[in-house]
Amino acid sequence: MKAKREALVSLFTAMREGKVDEDIIDLLLLINSIRGVYTTSSCSGRIGIIEEPALGAKPLSRWLIKEHHPIEFEEAKAALKNAEKGLIFLKSQPPIFHVIAEDLERAKKLHELGLASGFKYTTFKVISKRYLVEINATEYLTAPLGRDGKVLVSDDYLRFALEIGNSMLRRSKGRLPRLMENFKRLREELGEDELFYELAREHKIDETWELP
Repeated sequence: MKAKREALVSLFTAMREGKVDEDIIDLLLLINSIRGVYTTSSCSGRIGIIEEPALGAKPLSRWLIKEHHPIEFEEAKAALKNAEKGLIFLKSQPPIFHVIAEDLERAKKLHELGLASGFKYTTFKVISKRYLVEINATEYLTAPLGRDGKVLVSDDYLRFALEIGNSMLRRSKGRLPRLMENFKRLREELGEDELFYELAREHKIDETWELP
């Protein structure tokens, strides 16, 4: 698959440049080692404070703080001091994986795998003759904090919102081990992809990370 070759080169390049979330690298390597399956954009889950110039203006938004692990109250307070213009939100988002399958049968297996792993928002669609499966969970939080550089909530509210957001992030990340085990079983069923190992060694991935 030409598309998988390009996706693997992009992934391996991003890994060597430190642009891939460390806590899902092993899982991404496992998924991409499966025959007829590969990932595109994925995230291990995150929490942060974002500034948006207007509702829905995502391309122009600016993260004041963004982490793939729970954040502390003091970190949030420090980040809020850098707010300038627009709406300020606390956001907590679960892990998400975009996985391409080369045929409908594999897409159905990926869809069932995501649901069985506790990712209840898992869906799949056909885009340009490609089967895209989005493995996604339900733990999303968006809490308004202020506007135009001014924080409009109390410290108690901020602590409460952080407690909920951090808890949701931990809960969603807690499903990653089950997802890993289910992908291991899927690899046993579908087999491993020699292209993955060829490109991994070519890009010297095996010198830094353990291949599945």
